[in-house]
Amino acid sequence: MFDFWKFYNGLLNRTDYFDNYWDQFPQGHLFRFKSLTLSLLEDNFSNKNVKGLCNTLAVICNDGADRDYTNILLQLLDEKWHISEEDIVSVLELIKDPKSIDKLYEIAVNVPDYDDMRALAKKCMWALSDINTPEAIQKLELLSNSDDFIIKENALFQLHQVINKS
Repeated sequence: MFDFWKFYNGLLNRTDYFDNYWDQFPQGHLFRFKSLTLSLLEDNFSNKNVKGLCNTLAVICNDGADRDYTNILLQLLDEKWHISEEDIVSVLELIKDPKSIDKLYEIAVNVPDYDDMRALAKKCMWALSDINTPEAIQKLELLSNSDDFIIKENALFQLHQVINKS
């Protein structure tokens, strides 16, 4: 039987990041640990626990996420005490909640100074493409008119992906 707390504490305390630690985690987005990860996420948020947040998001990416996570993830995107924006956007992409469209667009257009390759904006566009509602497509169309070549090119690519999904 899988011991979640033993795994999670081991994740927090491990020092060998080239091991096969994740091999012991149950495969598939099965939502086995949803109540635990939601509680951990709220705890990480309230305590501004950077390391805990990184590890909790990793577990969520492996266990699965649904719309119950959306509000806290959107709140976390407004916080400046962590560096997990890309991981948070990746989880929002899994969820595909239209409620996240405006925040994803906002993040895509407000490129951080350090992000020369627009990695965060690209992830936001992937998430918008996966949400694939008229409002999400409209945001991609707005991004496709950007003066920023990288954002424009990636928005056009995602719009092409959306058309091919139809």
